[in-house]
Amino acid sequence: MRWAVIGTGQIVRDRFLPALEKIMDAKLSAIVTTNPEKARDLAEKYGAKIYDRIEDLRDVDVVYIATPNKFHKEQTIKCAEKGIHVLCEKPMAMNVEEAEEMINACEKNKVILGIANMGRFNPFNIGAKSLLEDDIVGKLGIIKASFSFVNLNRDKWRYDPELAGGGAIMDIGVHVINTLHFFRPKNKIIEITAINENYEYKVEQNATALAKFDDGVLVLMDASYDTSLSVSFEIRGRDGILYVLDTLYQEYDGKVILRKGNNYTFYTFYGENQYVAEIKDMESAIINGREPKTSGLEGLKDMKVISAWYDSALKKKLVEIYY
Repeated sequence: MRWAVIGTGQIVRDRFLPALEKIMDAKLSAIVTTNPEKARDLAEKYGAKIYDRIEDLRDVDVVYIATPNKFHKEQTIKCAEKGIHVLCEKPMAMNVEEAEEMINACEKNKVILGIANMGRFNPFNIGAKSLLEDDIVGKLGIIKASFSFVNLNRDKWRYDPELAGGGAIMDIGVHVINTLHFFRPKNKIIEITAINENYEYKVEQNATALAKFDDGVLVLMDASYDTSLSVSFEIRGRDGILYVLDTLYQEYDGKVILRKGNNYTFYTFYGENQYVAEIKDMESAIINGREPKTSGLEGLKDMKVISAWYDSALKKKLVEIYY
């Protein structure tokens, strides 16, 4: 399948393109960038053409969008209007309204829209989901979900609200929300109460929220740009606790531990690189005319929770979420 990339940053160079190389019959055919010099080495390595406008793209089946969040909607719609399928980086958009416009444009032009949430393809997350489906911890009551790291790139676009739309929530909080939706696909988050702290920055550094699923399960969520590296899900039921750790990093990693009383069981799961699996799923969706596992509709669910998180923190009150 013929791929294009929009953007030439770290995620494209270090994750997406190395994964694309491992997939038979997948080829980088085009690069769209406003700075051709930054793409010259990639064009030479992969034999791709450089374009400065989406409108000029030729001989491309699907595009991977990896640009600042502000541009996701416009770029997705332009690709859809050319009949090009889209795999767009998370977060899907700047807000719910933009996400809905992206979905509508792709439906109107009969192209597939996927959102790049690679954590869905981490074997440890997949294994944990399977254990939960087997009711390994019994009836759920409380979930604690967290993603943090110390972001030292504070002069980059992720600290510009005009380009990013927010800080830690938009960047890594979206992973927490998306994974919760993955673990509990039959349920929706319907209420949220939040507190965010920007400190001296224009976007939130630390963000916390208490949310409720439609079946009464409570969730304590946080996302942090200012505390030590950690990804953790503590899923507590009547019969035990399932710990899902380190499963959302770009580097493949993960730990799944079941606690029942003072007894601990450590699980190991195997699978292919999460970026390779993500690309394969997108190609399969295109070939078979189905929604990808990380569809635009899934991205919209995430954006509704994100929007409510910000709204609650701003208004300092509980916010209900409607689907």
